[in-house]
Amino acid sequence: MSSSKYPVDLVLVRHGESEGNLVQEKSKKGDDSLWTDEFRARHTSKYRLTEKGRLQAIAAGEFIRNYISRQFDVYYTSEYTRAIETAGLLGFQHALWFVDFYLREQDNGIWSGLSAQEKGTFEEELEKRKRDWFYFSPPGGESIANAALRVERWLDELKASCNGLRVVAVCHGNIITAIRILIEKLKQEDFPKMRDDPAQYLHFGHIIHYTRRDPETGRISKQYDWVRSICPWDVDLSTNHWTKIIRPAWSYKDLLVSAEKVPRFFTNASNSLEEFKQFVTTTNCGANLPKHQSDAAEDAEYE
Repeated sequence: MSSSKYPVDLVLVRHGESEGNLVQEKSKKGDDSLWTDEFRARHTSKYRLTEKGRLQAIAAGEFIRNYISRQFDVYYTSEYTRAIETAGLLGFQHALWFVDFYLREQDNGIWSGLSAQEKGTFEEELEKRKRDWFYFSPPGGESIANAALRVERWLDELKASCNGLRVVAVCHGNIITAIRILIEKLKQEDFPKMRDDPAQYLHFGHIIHYTRRDPETGRISKQYDWVRSICPWDVDLSTNHWTKIIRPAWSYKDLLVSAEKVPRFFTNASNSLEEFKQFVTTTNCGANLPKHQSDAAEDAEYE
């Protein structure tokens, strides 16, 4: 995935607290009183913001306009009502928004519209999610990894049509996580840190700001090299400062060290392993095949 044509600035905003978030929080505390038949009949894509969620969206808009930019070149929002409402409350009065299908929230399958207590009956599935949060798919739904594949299409669209521009997009917590993994090229071992580290938590109305512009020199990079994370209604909950994005390349030693972190359950029987070693040694595998020219030259240096 080429990164040379991204917008100069990409500002991601998580929607404010929604009705669904409110009733799920109560359900986690044992209170399912808000799960009325009328509420259950509403598709999760149609959840409105709570009054608190509206205030969070307004705070996000004020922060963006005061500390990032008073206007952008392109505006995107998820098609879900809570994201659309958040976008409308950011305060960009002359903006024209693109409602994007790819930015919708992760599909939770048959868990959609179930209370936290009802989900608690899926003990085996919840245990799987605990072990493998990023790759886990709810029954009939999609994993965050699956969602990342469609989000990549949106990122490709940005590269094709928004090179050098400033873009703001309102979407969802798990979708922002998928975007982060794609842009920052995070490793699998980083995923639990994103989930469990309070400093990386995405609050309602949270802002993730990527830029190709060096915050100190103003020079433009070919890719996003800096990111900052802001909770606009309480900056004590976020890091706020610019962080240089490091995308390390792995040596063969790094790869093997990573592999050794995972315990091996099984190994070959000793007699089978010895037979294979002897086979490889005596057959001189590949001896009659022509070597690549550079490899042959390299071998000659060591003879």
